[in-house]
Amino acid sequence: MQAPTGVRQRHGAAALLFMLLPVGLQVAGAVLLKTLADAGAERSPLLLTAGLAAVVLLNLARLAVWGLAHRRFPLSTTFLLSSLFFPAMLVVAAAYGDRVDAQQVAGALLIAAGSCYLAARVRS
Repeated sequence: MQAPTGVRQRHGAAALLFMLLPVGLQVAGAVLLKTLADAGAERSPLLLTAGLAAVVLLNLARLAVWGLAHRRFPLSTTFLLSSLFFPAMLVVAAAYGDRVDAQQVAGALLIAAGSCYLAARVRS
């Protein structure tokens, strides 16, 4: 028996809000790594060690939140929402002045569309 539409919508909104945290933590880790590389952190062992430790902590926090999300929401929902990482990284790349071409946009859209397709198949 399926939950009423209003209940599914509330769960979907809650899952979206919940999954924005691990996606944000993953983006933050990627941005920190990019910042360390751009700053030439390899010349400063202390800065490099601190930066890498921060990235490890961000990823551990992401893993913990990811685990909580999977206990609370169906995998088809959390997996779908985790694909938000790819378009987010395109935005970050553009913000850093990196070239974002049509192939990268198409790739991010294909990942997101594939995730939506798989989630729709699971729900039907």
